[in-house]
Amino acid sequence: MSIKTFSGLILVIVLTGACSKNDNVKISGSYPSGAGEYLQLEMLNITATQFIDSARISKKGTFKFTVELDNPELLLVKNNKNQHINVLAFPGDDITLTVNDTTFRSGYGIAGSEESEKIRGLVEKIEKTRMQLDPIVTALDALDDQEGPEADKLIAEYVRIFQEQKKSTIHFIVQNISSLSSVYALYQRISPDIYVLNDLKDLQYFKIVSDSVSVRYPGSTLVMSLMQDVKKRFDEYNTMITLNEISKTNQVETGLIDLKIEDDEGMERSLKALEGKVVLLNFWASWNSDSRDVNRQYMKTWEEYHSRGFEVYSVSLDSDRTRWKSAIYFEQYPWIDVCELTYPYSYAATIYNVTSIPANYLIDREGNVVAKNIPGNRLSTWLDNLL
Repeated sequence: MSIKTFSGLILVIVLTGACSKNDNVKISGSYPSGAGEYLQLEMLNITATQFIDSARISKKGTFKFTVELDNPELLLVKNNKNQHINVLAFPGDDITLTVNDTTFRSGYGIAGSEESEKIRGLVEKIEKTRMQLDPIVTALDALDDQEGPEADKLIAEYVRIFQEQKKSTIHFIVQNISSLSSVYALYQRISPDIYVLNDLKDLQYFKIVSDSVSVRYPGSTLVMSLMQDVKKRFDEYNTMITLNEISKTNQVETGLIDLKIEDDEGMERSLKALEGKVVLLNFWASWNSDSRDVNRQYMKTWEEYHSRGFEVYSVSLDSDRTRWKSAIYFEQYPWIDVCELTYPYSYAATIYNVTSIPANYLIDREGNVVAKNIPGNRLSTWLDNLL
């Protein structure tokens, strides 16, 4: 081998090694209160996490991760309490975390990652919103009369604060439309069941962000999962629009729109098939405690009036089959319970104009809607007059 050839080979090896080294992401930091514990590093996409590595925190409270990335990804640094810090890492980043002794998820410091700093700002903002909303929810739950003027005031204040948070989130997305931190902003939640962007019209922001980041970061796992989720959301939306058109042909002579939805055993159950009975068309969800409380009140009424011709056609606004079935088995609902498993894009809820739950319609023997949103303690009065 000539000296020239040998030198060229050495240069290729050095450059290859240098490129590989530059792809490494270093995440180090201090977490004094976690000394001796382990931290986990996971990669997050829209629907799942993937374990990458673990590191033990030294006696001095320091830790370090090194991971090779080909594309920018959203990583989670997670402690043994399942609390986590979001890190938006790009190949070659050298990121430093400073974790407060009293908290983990919020109040931390981050250096070496502008995108991660943006996420930290989003986290702090929504934590402040939660601190404002939690006392309102507690106060509302404590009220005996949840339909009175005091409840109305609390609900109005809740809505005001929620809308402020939503405006802040949308403003951030618009200002950072091509940033991966906007992907994080799209999925922010007030609670496990309440997303900030929760309206059909918010689909536009998902589409705009997806189109923008897919051009800049096509190989990112986070971006690819976003694109899949946006496609799914728009497919469901288009299906709902189509079903709305079809529903015009599903109206029975009384004007009642028929529903044909599968129950927990996969059997299609028709609302029209209950014609001749007094039916409570009930909307609830496994994740909504208020609707489950109302359902428990209805159970005693069902047992008392079922033999006289009363039935409940209960529509669950769930998207998770296991969670839905677990709830109906746990509660032991005796009536017809069906679920489209398409929430938040529910055909049934849309055509019956259900914007919140619990919600219900009382239908007489002739198929006429005679009452709406009847409290559990008043249903018996209605049934005494209809049966």
